[in-house]
Amino acid sequence: MTQSHAETETTAEQPAELSPYDTGARCEPRVWLPYGTEVTPTTPAENFGKVDFDDDEGSTVCVVLVERGKDGVHTVRVDPLCADEGSASSCVYET
Repeated sequence: MTQSHAETETTAEQPAELSPYDTGARCEPRVWLPYGTEVTPTTPAENFGKVDFDDDEGSTVCVVLVERGKDGVHTVRVDPLCADEGSASSCVYET
């Protein structure tokens, strides 16, 4: 069944639903270095795999990195960059 002209106009006028990034419900991931970047003095190996998580105002809340140790075990490291407890923005850790 095809849409009538009136149905098409109504659909076109409806605003798109905002994403959790747009509403601030979730922080947006931003990779430090894109895949395929070569290790150089300006892009050292320790910067690879790091991901910033930015809030809806563009401020970085934390940096996350997943590393595999010499024993083969993966470790998730979270470096919080948000304010201390009691301020408008604080970090809460859940496991």
